[in-house]
Amino acid sequence: MKFRVGAIDYVVTEAPGLLSKHDLFGQVTYDDGLIEIEPTLSQQRKHNVIIHELVHACLFEAGYDEQDEEQVRRLGNVLTQVLRDNDFGFMREVDEGSNEINGALEALY
Repeated sequence: MKFRVGAIDYVVTEAPGLLSKHDLFGQVTYDDGLIEIEPTLSQQRKHNVIIHELVHACLFEAGYDEQDEEQVRRLGNVLTQVLRDNDFGFMREVDEGSNEINGALEALY
């Protein structure tokens, strides 16, 4: 799994032992664009941890070297729910001449 954040592609991998050795569900390293998650977590928890680490990556790529873990956790939890429960297909590009995007946006208003 790979996510582009700013100019960097972050690769998600499973890292056995994160929880038992470091008491972490996940971690991100900015220099190599790596997000590691604990493989023993439930699928829902893995998704939440990936989003949490992506919030860290977004803040870092936006220039925020110092981050408040509580704010990242809260935002990550809400963002996980928003991404899971809503269809963002309207944000994808469509073929030239298609009015699909404009129709979807008009339906929102």
